[in-house]
Amino acid sequence: MLLRLAFLSLLLLAASDVRAEEKIVVGGSGGLVDEMEELAKIYMAKNPAEKIEVIPDPMSSTGGIEGVKNGRLTIGLVTLPPKGEGSLVYRPVGRVMVGVGVNQASPVAAISEAQICDVFSGKIKSWKDLGAAEGKITVVARKKDDANDAEMRHKISCFKDLTVTPDAIYVVRGSELMDAVHKRREVIALINGGSNLLERPNIKPLAIEGIPASIDAIRSGKYKFYNERGVITLGAPKGLAKRFLDFVATGESQKVLLQRGMIPVL
Repeated sequence: MLLRLAFLSLLLLAASDVRAEEKIVVGGSGGLVDEMEELAKIYMAKNPAEKIEVIPDPMSSTGGIEGVKNGRLTIGLVTLPPKGEGSLVYRPVGRVMVGVGVNQASPVAAISEAQICDVFSGKIKSWKDLGAAEGKITVVARKKDDANDAEMRHKISCFKDLTVTPDAIYVVRGSELMDAVHKRREVIALINGGSNLLERPNIKPLAIEGIPASIDAIRSGKYKFYNERGVITLGAPKGLAKRFLDFVATGESQKVLLQRGMIPVL
């Protein structure tokens, strides 16, 4: 009897150790990294026996997808839902504004859809044509994985098949693009909201067709440009991955997302 009790105690201890060592790794699009880092800290403070590692370096939506597929990531962060990936399960987290951004030092406050197309195609080259002083416009764009570009092509007819000006400066990461607008007065680019915008107060989103790029305007349907950010797992989430994603869907977590400029959709 004593041997049986000792054996059962060892089994329970082993099970406890497995739970204590359970860990998940989260990473992918930089558009959701900061939010997930904050939510992971809150979750682990409530559940100290569980470990959530959020990779701080952005690796794009493609990196999030490939990381989950090859097993490096438990949860991938994406701004472009995967297509044709039957093994991946997608769950939306929130929506953020997509728009045209300039430096706060620029006097330009609004732009029309036609002007957006003319600027990004290179037809308009001077700030004077947008109501500011004479000066060369520098367009900054991403090389690939640009959900902001995809959103504009989907919702602005003249942008659908637009070829971006050959004078544009291309960057790899969204953070690099946002930094360019934040630091340089002559730059214009397609930007997004959320933490990336909150951390760069020198960026000014332009009103489009007279509608401000605000959360309230997106909620009301007046401002139509936004993209969805979400997470992917290999199959339905289980264990700690499920518990954490269930926490992300709680009211407590959604308040955090709202504070960071994201409209929760879970």
